Amino acid sequence: MKEPTQGTGHRPVLGDADFPGYSMGTAAQAIGVTPAFLRAVETAGLFESHRSGGGHRRYSQDDLQRADRARGLVDDGMRLDAAVRIVDLEYQLAAANAMIEILRRRLGDPPGRA
Repeated sequence: MKEPTQGTGHRPVLGDADFPGYSMGTAAQAIGVTPAFLRAVETAGLFESHRSGGGHRRYSQDDLQRADRARGLVDDGMRLDAAVRIVDLEYQLAAANAMIEILRRRLGDPPGRA
């Protein structure tokens, strides 16, 4: 189970993208999928759902954005495992680009310089 704010030094709140504030039913309804789809993308490795004290799955806004993106790819005819891989790679690329911009700012390089 991933910790919502592991290492950040602050307590998670409802507005945080990684706060697990959605039950399975609410999460599924919010993005127009079945609970089975959420379980399937989790099993495929898209994310690891949080668990409540009673063991029920809980989802964050970030989890829902990933699942919704995967749903869109599946709706376009892509296999679930391929959709999950693409979404995972998109998030890795976005994180790498964000880190590059942070490092550029620290070095004093202008944004977008190749």
